[in-house]
Amino acid sequence: MKHFACLAALAVAVASPAVFASPKKRVALPVGHSMTMAMPSNVTSVKVTDPSLVEVKRHGRKVTLVALAQGSTEATVTTSDGPQTFRVYVAADKYALPQ
Repeated sequence: MKHFACLAALAVAVASPAVFASPKKRVALPVGHSMTMAMPSNVTSVKVTDPSLVEVKRHGRKVTLVALAQGSTEATVTTSDGPQTFRVYVAADKYALPQ
């Protein structure tokens, strides 16, 4: 009976949506370029792991990523719908972007 209770608890934990993290979205930009993205609701905060690579500007429901230097980082955009994490790749030029 103890094993059944443990298995049931494990099944509930595994079925929980919090356990299945959504895959990160990928964004690729050449240095000196920017991209504006519309979010599902107003942006409340933005965090960038390495702000020397990407500058993030927010305007209501929109977020603009500005590529400053070559490398990769993560940007987390939080809205009232929850956080979305983006993996941002900055290449030296458009020919070096991942496909």
